[in-house]
Amino acid sequence: MECAGAYFALVLIDQLGDAEHRTREGQHRLQLGLYGSIDPFASVTRMVAADDPRRALLAEITLAEAEAAGVGPVARVVRELHEQLAALPYARVAECFDRKIWVETQGTRVELDLTRVVDVTRGESAATVAGAVRRLVAALSPEEDNGALPWEAARERLFPRLVGPAFIAALGDRQGVHLLPLASEVWVTLVLKYKERARYVRQDEVDTWSKDGAVPRAQALHNLALSCGRARFLQHDTVHGPLVIAESRDGHDSARLLLPSLHQLLARELGSPFLVGIPHRDTLLASALGPAALVNTLQERVREAAMRAPHAITPKLLLVDEAGIIGEHVLPPQWPAALR
Repeated sequence: MECAGAYFALVLIDQLGDAEHRTREGQHRLQLGLYGSIDPFASVTRMVAADDPRRALLAEITLAEAEAAGVGPVARVVRELHEQLAALPYARVAECFDRKIWVETQGTRVELDLTRVVDVTRGESAATVAGAVRRLVAALSPEEDNGALPWEAARERLFPRLVGPAFIAALGDRQGVHLLPLASEVWVTLVLKYKERARYVRQDEVDTWSKDGAVPRAQALHNLALSCGRARFLQHDTVHGPLVIAESRDGHDSARLLLPSLHQLLARELGSPFLVGIPHRDTLLASALGPAALVNTLQERVREAAMRAPHAITPKLLLVDEAGIIGEHVLPPQWPAALR
């Protein structure tokens, strides 16, 4: 299936011209024109599952052509969002990947998920698209979220997020974002998650809530722990031993490193201490502390995933025991040079 998806993507790139392969946090998309996007692997999956694969192939090609022309379901919404934000003095599009848009507004970076808007406006008029996007943009206005969000409104929306040097560099003067060092070149920040957007929490917000007796970081961990029912951990057996991979795709997999329950879960399979890699926010990989070939396999997978991610956390391996992260893992000098 992966080979078929890659081949379909190459065919579209060749035929459509203005097409570009993009990847973010392990996910692959074709950027078509300025605003359009498709998932070629999902397209192939739909073709294979269809009762009439030929008709399904034609439908997927037609969809790709529409996205490239700027009139597909994703392109219409993304273009409308760009146009509405261009008229606002306090907001600008910082980054776009498929249905995810990152907006800088009032010194805060906000992540918008356009999936619901794309779904409900599919096949609808341009006026309907404009109205749906307008309601989303209204939530970005300074009056809607001016930093005075009361603790009772914020507490259930708080989640921790791990970030790396690329995030810090993109902040420039850090714009007042709450950051707490966790390990070498790894920081913990907090986000407020809404239905279709998320934004990073500022330090002044944490200070205000804390003065009133709240403990924002503890509350964020509590909310993360409650979300673990959706966590998806898979064991991948290699010739050198097992790797455990968390790929829940809920934006919280790397942050689950902060939970004490993670050690309890993984230590049963990997022993303690064990090694963890957090290349980006949607992936956590772990293995036992040896043999050398197993550690090398883990390291290569983490490096590859971090290299593909536009905003990687770290390609380094971390050593974890019941107390949490106890340091960066460095292969012992007696191990073969090829594995160090």
